[in-house]
Amino acid sequence: MRDPMSWSIPLFRLFGIQVRVHVFFFIVTLGLFFRQMQLTQYDNVWWGDKFLLTVVALFGIILLHEFGHCFGARYVGGDAREILIWPLGGLAFTEIPHRWKPLFTTVAAGPGVNVLICLVCAGGILAAGFVPTLDPTIDPHRVEAAKLRDSRIYTSSYKVKLYKAGTAEEPTLKEFTKKQEEYETAHGKGSFPKPSDAAKFTEAVQEMGYERAVLPGWVLWAYRIFWLSWLLFLFNMLPAYPLDGGQLLQSLVWARTDYRRGVVVAAYTGITVSIVFLVVSIAWNESLFMGLALFMLYSASMKLMQLDMEDGPFGYDFSAGYTSLERDDEPPPQPKRPGPVARWLQARKARRVARETEAKQRDEERMDLLLEKIARSGQGSLTDEERQFLKRVSARKRNTS
Repeated sequence: MRDPMSWSIPLFRLFGIQVRVHVFFFIVTLGLFFRQMQLTQYDNVWWGDKFLLTVVALFGIILLHEFGHCFGARYVGGDAREILIWPLGGLAFTEIPHRWKPLFTTVAAGPGVNVLICLVCAGGILAAGFVPTLDPTIDPHRVEAAKLRDSRIYTSSYKVKLYKAGTAEEPTLKEFTKKQEEYETAHGKGSFPKPSDAAKFTEAVQEMGYERAVLPGWVLWAYRIFWLSWLLFLFNMLPAYPLDGGQLLQSLVWARTDYRRGVVVAAYTGITVSIVFLVVSIAWNESLFMGLALFMLYSASMKLMQLDMEDGPFGYDFSAGYTSLERDDEPPPQPKRPGPVARWLQARKARRVARETEAKQRDEERMDLLLEKIARSGQGSLTDEERQFLKRVSARKRNTS
């Protein structure tokens, strides 16, 4: 409890995978929500839209992304037992064979889910007669969408787009001002409603001979989900470890050379990208960018340190020869106390190893029971779930043998 890095809340278990949420995830997402509440350009945006986009939709897309990694791991004969949603995205704890192809497939399955979400949303948008956009810089609260059937530009209710009734022709400012003056002459000075009062504003412009082009609600949210999933896909594909793009780069270099070269290339690329992020975060005063940059810098550095420890037995550097072990007159160096993040990672690894050991013991016990069942009643007595279990355990044993 004293270690803040371990503050996570179990939400549910689905497909045998435990989903947990770090308490800092809620802090960061709520911070993003309140930040939008402070921005003047979003003064007329309903707070519910801000909350649904920055908290609910973001959580859902990240969760689906991590499930993609888990199913990718199982597809290559590995397994996945836990997902952690935390402040800088998500972490899927997977077990896969130590080869480049399983790594590539498992990592690519996450961005693949983002692409699938975009395709589903794009299909709905096209079915409604609108054109999806790949521009990640659009304002998700003030979406503008072209419609194929009438050549008009439709918007969310937070923007105003007027056309002359039955046409695709927009009124000029002079024409609109004249109509507005005529409306106020008939209804009283200052009676023309504000666009924020959508129902009265729409009724007023219809009386003036105009039509307001407003996107249907479900199409608007299809645009927003498409935009968010596309933005997360582009970010994850940056070639920076530990982002998916960095791990895909590692697997591709590994395929052409070896594991060590893949790690080194991905780690140093990640360090370069993190330095760029640091410069951008300082220049733009973006705390979230700074957090991402520091996390990427730390992860890439830790990966290089881990690789160096794997080079020699027990992590000892024998490059100077065995003579260094004969210095009896010097006390052995004391190991440095790891920092809080390193301790958290070590504790998580120890808990994961313990869970994996218990799970393997349970699998072995169930395997023995099923083999006895086959010996008694034949293989036809097994259920579909029991056959899948035997297939998965057998594949895992072949990969580890």
